[in-house]
Amino acid sequence: MMTWKKLIESADPEMKRGTLLRFAAGQPFESHVVMMVCEAPDKSDRLGLITISGYKAGINCYVVFPKETLPYHVSTRWLIDNWQLWVWPDGDVHEVEVHEPLNALEIE
Repeated sequence: MMTWKKLIESADPEMKRGTLLRFAAGQPFESHVVMMVCEAPDKSDRLGLITISGYKAGINCYVVFPKETLPYHVSTRWLIDNWQLWVWPDGDVHEVEVHEPLNALEIE
């Protein structure tokens, strides 16, 4: 069983590739969506988010984080502070849940 925790309570200083984020959404997604931290497809050395749940799963990178984030890093604090600007404008960052990257045996 997967154990999720609140993003705002995360002790991890940065979001690693493969980290999962679950939050309430809406159009063009379902009522809840899970996204995964990924490398930007533009080979810019930046990270972004890709949708991994619902009918938009795996289509393309949803957002590439800006150049102000470090190459291949995005700090948890930056993500919390910029949630509405860069991820979901209508969302409440206090409700976002996070899960560390999965290993193959955790996927049922």
